[in-house]
Amino acid sequence: MSYLVLARRWRPQNFDEVVGQRPVTQTLKNAITKDRVAHALLFTGPRGVGKTTTARILAKALNCERGRTPDPCGECASCLAIAAGRSVDCLEIDGASNRGIDEVRELREIVRYAPSRDKCKVIIIDEVHMLTEPAFNALLKTLEEPPPGVVFILATTHAHKIPPTILSRCQRHDFRRLGQIEILPRLQQIVHDEEVTVSEGAMKAIARAAEGSLRDAQSLLDQVIAYSGDAVGEEDVAVVLGLVEGELLAQTTQAIIERDSSRALTVIESLSARGDDLQRFCQELLAHLRDVMISKVSKDPAPLLQLSRVPPDTVRSQAAAMTLADLETVFQILTRAEFEMRRAPYPRFVLEVALVEATEARSLQTLETLLARLASLEEKLLDGRSVGPALPALPRRAVAAAPPPPLVEASPPPPPAESVTSPQAGWGRVARLLERQKRSLAALLAGPNDVTLDGDRLIVTLHNGTTFARSILDDPEHRRLVADAAAEVFARRVTVEYRFQGASAVSGRSGSDELTAGGQDESRRSPRSGEARKARDSRLSAAPDRGAPPADREALRRHPMVRRAVELFDGQVVQVRAKQPE
Repeated sequence: MSYLVLARRWRPQNFDEVVGQRPVTQTLKNAITKDRVAHALLFTGPRGVGKTTTARILAKALNCERGRTPDPCGECASCLAIAAGRSVDCLEIDGASNRGIDEVRELREIVRYAPSRDKCKVIIIDEVHMLTEPAFNALLKTLEEPPPGVVFILATTHAHKIPPTILSRCQRHDFRRLGQIEILPRLQQIVHDEEVTVSEGAMKAIARAAEGSLRDAQSLLDQVIAYSGDAVGEEDVAVVLGLVEGELLAQTTQAIIERDSSRALTVIESLSARGDDLQRFCQELLAHLRDVMISKVSKDPAPLLQLSRVPPDTVRSQAAAMTLADLETVFQILTRAEFEMRRAPYPRFVLEVALVEATEARSLQTLETLLARLASLEEKLLDGRSVGPALPALPRRAVAAAPPPPLVEASPPPPPAESVTSPQAGWGRVARLLERQKRSLAALLAGPNDVTLDGDRLIVTLHNGTTFARSILDDPEHRRLVADAAAEVFARRVTVEYRFQGASAVSGRSGSDELTAGGQDESRRSPRSGEARKARDSRLSAAPDRGAPPADREALRRHPMVRRAVELFDGQVVQVRAKQPE
């Protein structure tokens, strides 16, 4: 007689033996008791969690010779035939190999006839999502209104692939993935009855590798027993499953802590030379880092640790050597690498680059830490500026209105007052100081006609007297900037007055929020300049339509406002034409 594997030998025979699916089994038991079993049921969930097994138990419960009961006897002819898979009234159909419309038509013919021996005809379609669309359509009417005494049980791992028209006609039951704490007792029961010695670490390793599937756990246990005999240790499980030794995991983590890239690459070379699965190694390394994090944040980490191959003392020492920010950074790097390794043509290269990045990476810093560092840097820069030569004290209101000094680009110290040979030269330095703070304002003040220093009054005669230029110069913030720059250059507070050709002058007094008018019409004060302006206007008016005189064109190109417009719009002056008389 051929050997019967543990997964088949230990298949549950009643609802109480089904592991971890109490919401489903209790619902079915109550439905049987109250005679409320739906004619179409859908069992969905991960692999190896009991979908087909529960369908067989339900078939036995409906056809047991002792009557419809939630606890089938398992001894009558009907229960034995269903358990062995040879009952004529309980059909198990593989949806992957019987997925066409012809097979569904045959099924429709079968369900038309009454059960031959049992009370109910049960049709179990496994992997039902593999049916074709025409097959689903052919099954639709029969599934909605089957003949009396027929129950359909559809089982699948991909419920999202089933058409909504089928889903709406079925009572759905979701099977969940099992936890290690649910798998371990079942494995211990099997080991006890099989009279095999398996260490606790080996049992945990098998339950963890099963990834929530009891059938996978039973198959792995069967494989490990065949490898090692009656005594199974954790090392045997690691060899059979291809797991990485705990020492290599600890070495790689220590290399990350010590920022030793060469040592980490040496571990990868040894694993590659042995032919180990590098993706599994990356997964195991992530599990080890998870244990390191648990050891760092938990007062009693022992019940929460999963990877038992690394000594607890090593885990604790590595947890003490790493911060949570370090662990988060390394975990993100390796998680991204594990995902990329699945589709990369050279997974080893991806892992090596990730390990080098992990050893060289610095921990992430919180926003509060960065803000504290910026505040400290600002204080240091302010302290450094106060060491330079002191300027004359500003009035209280002007100081309160002044913006904080720039953090990155500090202005050079102003030139000493002795170097200012003329008001014109001093005004040029004022314009250069303003260039660093307000380029548009500096463009308006560049190239004045005349600059005169009369005591504490600095009179600046400008070309541009337009409404826009006046609004810029009239702005309180701009007047303050000009006054501060002039104070730096001339080493004392001066009153800056602007005069325009053909317009009234305006003055900006430093330290004052008021704007007072001063001066007189430039054309009246200087007849010569007025005559020059009239002569220029007459020349522009008399110029032909094809363009202004060359001298005027060049002057207009050099005009501060024109230069500012070219700078703002990144353009160039194409043509200068005289204004046509109205």
